[in-house]
Amino acid sequence: MSRVITEIQRKLFHSLMVLVAMVNWIGGPPLSIGFAGICLAFFLGFDFTRVRVYGYFPFRRVTDRVMRSTERTRLGANVFFAVGTLFSFLFLYILGYFLHQFGITCYWMLTGWLAVSVVIVSAIGDGAAAIIGMSIGRHRLRDNRTVEGSIGGFVFGFIAFLPLSYFIGIPWFYGIIAALMLVLVDVVALSINDNLLNPIALGMALAISEIIFTLIGVV
Repeated sequence: MSRVITEIQRKLFHSLMVLVAMVNWIGGPPLSIGFAGICLAFFLGFDFTRVRVYGYFPFRRVTDRVMRSTERTRLGANVFFAVGTLFSFLFLYILGYFLHQFGITCYWMLTGWLAVSVVIVSAIGDGAAAIIGMSIGRHRLRDNRTVEGSIGGFVFGFIAFLPLSYFIGIPWFYGIIAALMLVLVDVVALSINDNLLNPIALGMALAISEIIFTLIGVV
């Protein structure tokens, strides 16, 4: 049970990037990109200091509660997730702007809400997958991944997406695509930190999806 509580605290800590949804609502992609960049700079500075002077780090008791033992002498998951978040916003916005110059207007890329979807599904879905896997996971996929955790990640990732669909109007099937991609990343064994890989993989999947849907007139 203590491992589950620790994992909940850990996921809550680096899931603060979900605040990017509010930032995007206030100022759109430019402000969101700036926010993600500031978060990354803060996390890098914080973690660099923590790793270099771990024995004297004043917040060590706090970080020990939200980090796995393997992260205590290396960069934490929050840094990798911030990198993935910044990449998603830059990649999707630049791609959307580039396509717009050729007459292909991918609305959800240009407004930043596709990138927000990536961040929310990645943060909530991955967190749910880890917590459910630790709590009730019985059928192992690989390493510490379980079937139950992957299913939970899909369900909660999609549920977390639904407010965007309801309040912003982004089509619900983008949430299905993002949640399915999250499961695929979970199942496929890649030696890349999933906190970095999830937002990048989901961003690319949603970018391809919106291009196709725009060309065929679905959105």
